[in-house]
Amino acid sequence: MEPSGIGAVFDRAGADFARLAPHLWDPIGQATVDAVGVRPGERVLDACCGAGGSAVPAAIATGAQGRVDAIDLAESLLAQGRERASAHGLAHLRFIHADATRWDAGPYDVAMCVLGVFMLPDMDAACARLAGAVRPGGRFAVTTWAGGALEDFGGALADAVREERGAQPASPASRGSVTRIDSESKLGAWLAGLGLGDVAVTRVPLELVVDEELAWLLVVGSGFRGMLDGLDERAVSRVQRTLLDALDERGISTLDATTLVGVGHRQDATAAS
Repeated sequence: MEPSGIGAVFDRAGADFARLAPHLWDPIGQATVDAVGVRPGERVLDACCGAGGSAVPAAIATGAQGRVDAIDLAESLLAQGRERASAHGLAHLRFIHADATRWDAGPYDVAMCVLGVFMLPDMDAACARLAGAVRPGGRFAVTTWAGGALEDFGGALADAVREERGAQPASPASRGSVTRIDSESKLGAWLAGLGLGDVAVTRVPLELVVDEELAWLLVVGSGFRGMLDGLDERAVSRVQRTLLDALDERGISTLDATTLVGVGHRQDATAAS
């Protein structure tokens, strides 16, 4: 999917994305900032920032002497991020409408992309470019889903949408990109392949107890929402009922939302492509 299309999916998810944030996006964002070790006074780039799940804790960590540029294509999520920054008094945090594949500011002490790299049209080229925005010795971090995370839930949703559409549903995320970096060894090797050194990968377990309300929120407040594109209200209601019935029949009452946070240091030879 093209970047503009991905931005549109998350724009439509706006209010639901915010309701899901305390359960999913915020704890994952905080875990990323903790793993990176963002320090006072540092300059940080948060690519595919959403509503600030990682940008807000990064800005708190840098303090007013630092700076955080948070970029995304979903205007509704950026607006939420600006409200959160204002509420926390984070004047040094900027939410900017921009394409991560074209961003050319820097250098930064830290660049990070939380659960966004597998939605980029060319994950390798885009991340090499983002890593190149980091000063020599700085850190580039990627957070991705661990193998098996969301799998049972995503499978039940895909089945429900397929039953309604009669065809395999599309998703904003590239499945191939997700599975390329879904283990400690694969993510570490991939980051090293970008020219980064001293790579470390942290596994961050997260399990959510899923009732009917949260189950549907996980659909409409995330990239899963893209599977519903083109369906009218009645069709969406049928998908919702089919999904909830399937979760009950399959005994799916929890969601594995484990992530991996990979952090590498830019070497002198690392350059944007």
